[in-house]
Amino acid sequence: MARKLAPALAVLSAILLSAALSISYTADFGLAYQGGVEAWNSGHPQRLLTWTGTPFYAVVMAAVSQMARVDLAARVFSTINVVFWGALLNIMWTRMSDRVPSTFWWVTCVAALLFAPAISTIFWLQPNLIVFGLALAGFVLVGRRDPLGGFLIGLSIALKPIVILLPLALLLRRQTREAGIWAIATTAVLSFAGLGFLAWRAGDASVLNPIDYLAGFLSKGRGPIAACVPENYSPVALLCRLGVEPSTSVTIAVAAAVLVIGWLLLRRLPDSPEARWELFAVACLLSGMLGPIDWASYGVLMAPLFFLLAYQFWRESAPPPLWIGLGLAFLLAELVWDPLESLAQTPVPVVVFSYTAGQFSQYVLLLVWIRWRQLRPIAVWSSVLRP
Repeated sequence: MARKLAPALAVLSAILLSAALSISYTADFGLAYQGGVEAWNSGHPQRLLTWTGTPFYAVVMAAVSQMARVDLAARVFSTINVVFWGALLNIMWTRMSDRVPSTFWWVTCVAALLFAPAISTIFWLQPNLIVFGLALAGFVLVGRRDPLGGFLIGLSIALKPIVILLPLALLLRRQTREAGIWAIATTAVLSFAGLGFLAWRAGDASVLNPIDYLAGFLSKGRGPIAACVPENYSPVALLCRLGVEPSTSVTIAVAAAVLVIGWLLLRRLPDSPEARWELFAVACLLSGMLGPIDWASYGVLMAPLFFLLAYQFWRESAPPPLWIGLGLAFLLAELVWDPLESLAQTPVPVVVFSYTAGQFSQYVLLLVWIRWRQLRPIAVWSSVLRP
């Protein structure tokens, strides 16, 4: 079965790559490129309204801006994104090929191939898949007691902190605490190195102050491009759309609530290989809810929990309501195919509706997992007693 996957993924990757390269726009990569130019020229990329990146990402984009034109760099980035995504799917489904029936394997494979947040990431030219892949590789190495694991997770967060809760989750367990410390230390070192680069380019030592940089990011979360727009899936933006004006205090309160929820959910997970993957999946999911900005394409962080729950539901015969909840979460995630919707000139009301409904995918998925954690001991015991 595994041999059938590689040609299919190769064909799909070629189609996606051809489609991505045929569209002459630079999308979010172009905005990041402008930030890199500003970082090189003035050391102040945060002056741009569209810049919400980290100091280390500013260093990377500054280097890119000095090596290639934006159109060429965007095409190279698109190629890397598609190849990276195809390789990730190939690895995951090849490893699963001998553990599940062929029907289940093909259904989940097609669902993964059509996972809208991943498609949106590719066509928005965002680094989410690459950043997520680094964190995933780091987590695998952490399980093998490889010190490189903590470094890769820290590198992922320093580039783009979409898995920012993962090091904190690692700190909850004695076996992974050292890796969590290494991940936090790596993030700090790379971030301060980025600030050092920006201070050098600005000729101003005050740029080294991380508080000012963080305050600038939080203010962008309250700005017109993120605060209340339906494309922003963060709880802060949801509260804004419900009439609660975004502020630093609201952002801190939401972050604190997410941290407490994460601690309550993860602290009692048993020490087993499968439970460690649950820790990774839930930490990824909650990471997207932590800050004031959570674009629909960040839904790639839901993929591990979708994958894990589907496998557990099949193996342990989960009740139909949970399958329905999982399917509903997936369908909600599939509603948003931007920028393809915009390029196809989809009516604005349809796009707004898809974003408005799609934001609840993450909450439905989390509730399904919580309910499954409540029922699972019964399900496992029943499977043991079943003749």
